[in-house]
Amino acid sequence: MIRRLLGACVGVALVMAAGACDSSKETGPKDDGGDIQSPSDDGGTDDGGPGDGGTDPIPGDGGTDPLPGDGGTDPLPGDGGTDPIPDGGTQPTTPEGPWPTDALTNYSAKYDIPKVRSVGVDAAHNIWVLNGSQIGVLRAGTDRVLWTRQPIGQASLGLGPEADKLATNSTVICGGKAGEAYVGYMTNDVITQGQRIPGRGEPDFTELHYFEFQKGDLDVVGVNGEGTDVVLREHLYRSAGSSRPSRNEPLGIRNSNDYHYDEDRSVYSCARVMRGAYEGEVYIGTNHGVTRIRGYEYSSHRHPTYMFVTTDPNTGATKRSQRAGYTFGLGLSQEGHVLIANDFKIGIIPPNAALEWWDSEERKPDMPASVEPAVYSLNTFVDPVSPGPEDNRDVEAPHNFWRGFQQTKDGLYYVASLRQGLWQFTGTPQRGNPKKLSDTHYVRIEGANTNDYTSLAATDDGSLFVGTAYSGLWRLTPDKQMEKVTGVSGGEVQQLVYDPRVTPSALYVLIDGRLFVLRGY
Repeated sequence: MIRRLLGACVGVALVMAAGACDSSKETGPKDDGGDIQSPSDDGGTDDGGPGDGGTDPIPGDGGTDPLPGDGGTDPLPGDGGTDPIPDGGTQPTTPEGPWPTDALTNYSAKYDIPKVRSVGVDAAHNIWVLNGSQIGVLRAGTDRVLWTRQPIGQASLGLGPEADKLATNSTVICGGKAGEAYVGYMTNDVITQGQRIPGRGEPDFTELHYFEFQKGDLDVVGVNGEGTDVVLREHLYRSAGSSRPSRNEPLGIRNSNDYHYDEDRSVYSCARVMRGAYEGEVYIGTNHGVTRIRGYEYSSHRHPTYMFVTTDPNTGATKRSQRAGYTFGLGLSQEGHVLIANDFKIGIIPPNAALEWWDSEERKPDMPASVEPAVYSLNTFVDPVSPGPEDNRDVEAPHNFWRGFQQTKDGLYYVASLRQGLWQFTGTPQRGNPKKLSDTHYVRIEGANTNDYTSLAATDDGSLFVGTAYSGLWRLTPDKQMEKVTGVSGGEVQQLVYDPRVTPSALYVLIDGRLFVLRGY
């Protein structure tokens, strides 16, 4: 059933070939290397973004040493490999946390923060901000941002489309443990040498391959021991999965089933788990799927996909190609289940305790009996805008550019598109299989005077905060009235980060590069 709810107040196709999860063609967001990149898409075609992974010579030795700033040491798996950071701060003992408790505060004005592209909050409520090669942290008890003195990690060779750069640009930042954060980067998503890259010592290995392996992905950064600079901790590379034999090479995020497949190259979204059994874990949405991170280890990746089926008119033979899309929409349900929204589909996955088996949909022969696979409870198209079969299609599914996925306190789900509006649906347990959901009773939410949405945040008072591409910040109240949020000026909401760990709770709103914080929802 489809109906509309009126408020009372005012592309990307990834083709995956046979193999670990191989990709061969991408159309997606472009980036010009400028200072502020907001999650948007121009609808045009692009062979994976700036840079082609190309054939230009690589300066120096082509990447045979560890990444710049890595120090060449091997931290212990899981603990970050560093001693506690003296200036990283600790979890506040007062329920209010370390920041103003006013209902609305313009942090950009109060703390002299320039325009930034992303914001995150770590375990000690330090506020991290990102803009190009600059990484900053506003530490609890201070009134000015501490910025990197020089570019570090993936930005250390400069940012841009040239083949000798490790990234074309930075994208998102998520808070980690006290005094640390995860910084995402983008690079060319299609590799001219093919998505399978040989490892060092293998017959077809080249230094160009090795350097290509290291591009994009995710850095872990932190405040140094003196509290005077933001430094690189590690370029994330420690797979918890079966690619464990490659753990000692800083190759970045690879497929956890086979490290030769470098598919998750560009990070476009991130979500930190703020409470529950897995508090402190981080999920990142990439050009290929969703990777789960615990400390300095990861498991990659999951992606709601469908099969595009073509038939040869002469022979009648059929060919199946797997389709996935960029993941810009990440959220967590009221139970802590992972909510995934990519350019085609949406999915819900209850996380399992064993990180090394996060990438497993089904039980495998070598999986311990005590371990449960992480099985989708929902993996579907949004019917009103993408009707048709769930798995096999003989026509391409429409690019719906989903940008947000949340569940409110009343149990209803909401999914937001950059072009197709905001939709509410009911997640109904399937008969005979209560662990599986069906998406039913779709309702189109009106009232914000737009079809172009960028982000969502569900809050503990039952509200849903709604970010738009041009019309600013809105709130769907617990009684389902859409209202404009006054005092938060601007047009494009780039990010919403909700922190329920403090009382009153805090909602971080990044709009037109400026940071506002709402308390008490």
